[in-house]
Amino acid sequence: MTATLLVLMLSPAQAADVFGDVADEVTIGMGGTWARVFPTTDGFWFGQGAGGDFWIEDIGVDLSGYDDQKRIKLTEHAGLQDTQIERCDDGGWLVVGSASLDTFDDSAYAWRSDKDNDRGPTVVVEEREDARAHNDMAVLCTSGNEGVAFQNGRGGGASSFFPIRDNAVASAKTVEFNAQGAAFAVRPKDGKVVGADTANSASKEIRFTVFNADWSTADIYTADVPQDYASWPQRLLPYGDGWLVVYVTTPSQMAMGGEGPVWVLALDADFQTIDSVQVTNDGEIGGRPWIGRNGDVLAVSYDRGVQPRITLIKLGADTVPDDDDIPDTANDGDTGDTDCCKDDDSSAGNGEDPLCCKDADILDCGCQSTEVPASALVLALVATLAARRRRSA
Repeated sequence: MTATLLVLMLSPAQAADVFGDVADEVTIGMGGTWARVFPTTDGFWFGQGAGGDFWIEDIGVDLSGYDDQKRIKLTEHAGLQDTQIERCDDGGWLVVGSASLDTFDDSAYAWRSDKDNDRGPTVVVEEREDARAHNDMAVLCTSGNEGVAFQNGRGGGASSFFPIRDNAVASAKTVEFNAQGAAFAVRPKDGKVVGADTANSASKEIRFTVFNADWSTADIYTADVPQDYASWPQRLLPYGDGWLVVYVTTPSQMAMGGEGPVWVLALDADFQTIDSVQVTNDGEIGGRPWIGRNGDVLAVSYDRGVQPRITLIKLGADTVPDDDDIPDTANDGDTGDTDCCKDDDSSAGNGEDPLCCKDADILDCGCQSTEVPASALVLALVATLAARRRRSA
């Protein structure tokens, strides 16, 4: 009786399994790390760090489109160590990379590209500054809030967020957040930035911090993980009213994070786990995990043995949101005045798209795309791959 009432009270995304079949792992790209995936209208962008720079390429619907000769270089350095990329609201990219001049990872640089992948100049975030660990950074690129967070010191604690705008770096803001191996996202209902991290290098729970516009803490939530200790929650994606987050596990809280079996959690609006899936088998480590969604297909990227990998997961049809997770670039990034807002005085837009607003805490007025993605071909690919039985808690 109680179970029946609970199901009736749950939204469709909560009442049904979020994760379906898990396809076989695909090895892709050249030797490198920092494998990243983002949706296109008919497939995925694939990015990776290699040769001291960061590259992207449209690999198409079946993940077979990789070609060394067609890669696009989004950085200009040749000596980057750790890199991180984020898709911006205008369809462009923000890439940040660390380098070592005097001491390990004592410097960081950034590059902003437009929607046509034309790269801007090199932006020096910091050089020869040992007060921060510039590796494994968290990057944010939304209207009104672009920048990168680095861990202060070398042993944990607070972080510093450096706003980057118009190829210039503004004064850093202190953020109560462990940026190393963490992620930022924007909550659709109110435009607030959310950070996903762990309290230590490895933890039995993932922490989600909601920030106010001045980067003070508004709320903190935690989600228990189903197995071992969580580390490196490097990608947090809105998913309907809830979220998807990817991370790796380690067997001990004392273990250094960054590599281990890859997991993905589905969370409700209050960051409580409603489904989970283990992407790689026990003993199959993955490093620097990431997720990108094209309609009802989730691409999970990571690296193993200095080689990028991607695994596709079919998402439950009853749980998939209408949005396609692709930035709307119809206005070329001009989010100051859009058709989807009912009137200039509205702080909640048209009631259907909370990001379409005039007075949000973080974002300027901007509309998410409502175009239905051409993901049927991706689904067909998943169906043809040999799917293994998913493992969930």
